[in-house]
Amino acid sequence: MGCDALLIHPRYSQLKGINENIGLGYIAAYSRAKGKKVEILDIAARGWSNGEAVEYSASLSPEVIGVSILFQEGADEVLKFIKALKRRCSGSRIIIGGIYPSFEYRSLLENHQEVDFVCIGEGEITFYELLECLDRGDDISEIKGIAYREEGEVRTTSPREPLMDLDVLPFPSRDVLPSMLKQRPYASMVSSRGCYGRCSFCSVNGFFTAVGAKYRARNPERIADEIELLIKEFGINKFTFDDANFIGPGRKGRERAKEFARVVTERGLNIEYSIECRADDVDREVFECLKESGLARVYLGVESGSQPQLDRYRKDISVEDNLEALKLLSELGIFVQMGFIMFDPYTTVDDIVSNQEFLAKVKEIFPAGGLGYIYPTSKLIPLSGSEYMDRLKEAGELKGDYLNYYYDFSDKKVSMLYRVSSASASLVWGTKRLLKDNSLINAGFPEHWAKDRRGQ
Repeated sequence: MGCDALLIHPRYSQLKGINENIGLGYIAAYSRAKGKKVEILDIAARGWSNGEAVEYSASLSPEVIGVSILFQEGADEVLKFIKALKRRCSGSRIIIGGIYPSFEYRSLLENHQEVDFVCIGEGEITFYELLECLDRGDDISEIKGIAYREEGEVRTTSPREPLMDLDVLPFPSRDVLPSMLKQRPYASMVSSRGCYGRCSFCSVNGFFTAVGAKYRARNPERIADEIELLIKEFGINKFTFDDANFIGPGRKGRERAKEFARVVTERGLNIEYSIECRADDVDREVFECLKESGLARVYLGVESGSQPQLDRYRKDISVEDNLEALKLLSELGIFVQMGFIMFDPYTTVDDIVSNQEFLAKVKEIFPAGGLGYIYPTSKLIPLSGSEYMDRLKEAGELKGDYLNYYYDFSDKKVSMLYRVSSASASLVWGTKRLLKDNSLINAGFPEHWAKDRRGQ
């Protein structure tokens, strides 16, 4: 069989169903356009066990295996898979990539001999250049944006400059989409990279700031071209944009969003789609245009109904701003799934009371079925590369290691409330799973999208 490279999207126990990895699609498409033979293996989409994935990988004898680590939570289980993969595919070089490995490359290379390289930053050009370098037998140090071991020491090369014009990239390869459409009726897309926000709990900001470009956006015409191609090839009309922030910064971002809506409408593309954005992105004129072009769902980064907590999160927004954004989206009939972080290291009882009062107001804003389920026990995760993790580390309050950072609540009353509410939530979810009741699971999606999404 054989191939130059195999790109693997591993299983994550915290994810139900299958989720298209657009990043691997872009990496594969770029290297394929340069003449490389690249395969994509999505283990969950194939319905395989890790053992079956290892045997299949060995049958291909790839020179390079790339494994995407999407989440800090679950990295441990992915690394165990990579260890088994390396034992069976000892002749293959393994490179890992993603936001988490980009920040934790040193710990990963020091503690996991099964990992040969870490891609730091965006991967399209770096991965292709690695394939070329190994083919020619050149010096690895000449490749930008990579970390590796040499004589027992972890070394990094010079940073990879960001690709400023995203429109020069080929459309992502869609090898996995046919399998995915059997479980969910939509395709994932990306219209931009990065985020202009500075949320203290998020690693996206740090990642794209580190690569030298906080926010870049594709041309709306090019996005519409990709949508048309997917409609033609797969017969679908539902899409979800995986952008960290679809709207983008300032007037320029709002104008681009309106231009996208105009292009979609003028081309007569009868689509429905979802986006992610901040509450201060919600502008009546912009969202009326987006609604007309097919916007059905918004994942809105509200995060809190307590002003002190919003300030700790560096949201640069007020509680009232959040409420106004929610009111407008409800008025426009756009389904909302709220990003909400009830607990952080410095949460106070007053924060919790404010959040409960805020959520009561939110419930009054939306009609039945217009708002997704809000997890009452959501807890801030100290992500590598986030300002919050750095803050905890400097204060001597960060516990654990690169595989599992955690903290204790500063307020013992809050700690008790968290334990009690978590136990209650676990009981509710366990009962619903036992009864095969998916009402809460599907509550996060528009009713007409819920079909075929059970178990997501």
